[in-house]
Amino acid sequence: MANHDVFISYSREDRPKVEKIAHALSQRGLRVWWDPEIKTGAGFRQEIADALDSTRSVIVMWSRYSVASRFVADEADEGAAREILFPALIDNVDIPLGFRQIQTADLTHWRGNLNDNAFKAFISAVGDGAANARGAPDRRPQPAPAPATPEPAAKERRQKPKKTKPPKRTKQPKAQKSAYTTTGSKRRLALFAQAMFMAALIAAAFGALAYTSDFVFAAYRPFFVGAMGVLAFLSRYGTLEADRAAGAASLALLPRSYMALILFSLIASAPLILEGRIYAAALEGVQVKGIEGADINGVTLDAAGKRLLTSSDDSTVKLWDATTGVELAEFTQHENWVWNADFSPDGKLAVSASRDLSADIWSTSGAKLIRQLKGHTSSVRDVAWSPDGSAIATSSNDHTIIIWDPETGEAVRTLRGHADRVTAIDFSPDGEKLISASRDGNVRLWNWRSGGRISTLSIGGEGNDVAFSNDGSMFAAAADNGSIRIWRTDGRQRIATFNHGADKAFGVAFANNDKTLATSGIDPVIRLWNIADQTLIAELEGHRDATRALDSSADGKIIVSGSRDNTARIWDAVTGEELVTMGHINSAIDLPMAIDTPPVFVSSQAPVPVDFQKHPTEAANLLGKGVLIAAALLLAALIVKGILWVVKAHAPARMVVVTVLFTVSAYVGLLIASALPGEALALWLTLAFVPATIFALLRWIWRATILRNFSRRTRRAG
Repeated sequence: MANHDVFISYSREDRPKVEKIAHALSQRGLRVWWDPEIKTGAGFRQEIADALDSTRSVIVMWSRYSVASRFVADEADEGAAREILFPALIDNVDIPLGFRQIQTADLTHWRGNLNDNAFKAFISAVGDGAANARGAPDRRPQPAPAPATPEPAAKERRQKPKKTKPPKRTKQPKAQKSAYTTTGSKRRLALFAQAMFMAALIAAAFGALAYTSDFVFAAYRPFFVGAMGVLAFLSRYGTLEADRAAGAASLALLPRSYMALILFSLIASAPLILEGRIYAAALEGVQVKGIEGADINGVTLDAAGKRLLTSSDDSTVKLWDATTGVELAEFTQHENWVWNADFSPDGKLAVSASRDLSADIWSTSGAKLIRQLKGHTSSVRDVAWSPDGSAIATSSNDHTIIIWDPETGEAVRTLRGHADRVTAIDFSPDGEKLISASRDGNVRLWNWRSGGRISTLSIGGEGNDVAFSNDGSMFAAAADNGSIRIWRTDGRQRIATFNHGADKAFGVAFANNDKTLATSGIDPVIRLWNIADQTLIAELEGHRDATRALDSSADGKIIVSGSRDNTARIWDAVTGEELVTMGHINSAIDLPMAIDTPPVFVSSQAPVPVDFQKHPTEAANLLGKGVLIAAALLLAALIVKGILWVVKAHAPARMVVVTVLFTVSAYVGLLIASALPGEALALWLTLAFVPATIFALLRWIWRATILRNFSRRTRRAG
């Protein structure tokens, strides 16, 4: 005969709720067996087995902890076999296989209130079931009877077998019908739908940013929006599956798990974004700012040296006042990088060459598109307007040069002969000749009106730039191996050969009455050379990255440079003094005060806030300290969580890491917002999905592998 009315199977992490259930059942006069200090040692197994064997009903509390316990599963198996199992769900988890068809009480929203309707209904159902089970036949499986001794055939024919009625089955009271679906397929569908919804929201937000700003090149917007949706889905779904594998796949709990993952990914990706401060530190004194992250590929001065065109990776061409640094206009019709641009002889029009396969003619007064020149089959690398205004020449990665009529936009002729990309072209000042440099290592001099080739000269390496002197008597070329060569236009004799001083030479420009040659390259230094004796005159320092392009005024008094540090700078060709700085740069978000490290982390004195715009070096150091502080706070949070878990303060332990992650992420976000452009902050928020996806998928694989190995060991041990 049973000694207990109710046996409660649970995981000790759920003790607070189980204690209230046991108390409520005891108040109904039921004898309840449960062990608040249940352990898995061998000394307790017999006691548990005896209690389970002598009970009239078994309660199993399914939670994110108990679903992973093989002991709870064994106890639930015993109750199910005897048809005395009363399961209750206290967390939104997948019920283990084999128990999903048993009606389960839904206590997922119960927070310990003894007057909760779902709780009272469950207690009533268990109490009624235990009371009805008193005196009922034992439903445990009985051993099969031994086979009877065979009787003679005659006797067997005389006796009819007696019909025996199966024992009357005691009707089990049903627990309150649950609105919660316990089937695994529907559960997985809910998790999948949630991940899809999250991905759609992220993709929509990123799409709004991409399509309303220059954050993403227009041609790549659909790809990046789609990629962001996929990353958001994989990071969310990977987190869901990892927690399902750990037995904690709860729609109520997982938003917190996913939030922790995203916050951790933000912190992990912050150093990459903060490194951009090295570039931003170069902008001290910048007078006009445009778009962050826009490398300048080409610079061109007008005939008077008063206005400047800058061509950039941000798909725009900007028109500047070269004396004041004030932005006059911006041309935004291109859909991809702009390599270079040139003024018409009267300066009223400009033409720009782009990676979008077109060269656009536009008005410099209103930056309005006049017409497009389309005919190249690959990126248009350079463009030049003839001195008399009658023709435009474009060079391309398709190995050709096309001569266009600017009035009609029609292609007049195509110059062929280069065996690789034609990277640079220039008209002679008298307009009679055209020179081109190619990646095939050659410079070609053309009679562009007839299409005939005058001569072919070796640069000594893959060509990057070519330019005529201001009087047209010489031309120079820069090669990818750092070599610089100068030739006479008439006779084509080489008059100088020297090396820029870096691995690659990118630009050349004549200055100071054609006595000086300016060169630029992969390094940020611009070098001025005496052409006559090929000696180094000066090194102009100011850029923080490779200087891609050079040009000079017609009188040779000023030199302009364009760099990958996103700035264009104008220099005095004689003194080397930097006169004006312009750039495709945006200032940082204006905050009331620059963010500094909290005083608590400074032992000697409270820190003094740093003005990031005035003190770029100190700002960069400060950002580095900020990242270290973020890492220290996170490590401290993990230690505190471990301590709280040991002392069984599980509730605050679960929240401490998420809280610290949120605090640290907000702190790093303020550092970025106060030091870098707004686009950098947006980039930081979107790039976080890359490490988030990687972490989520690795955690999913790791969790699933551990549980599979545990399951195999358990089966082998059994």
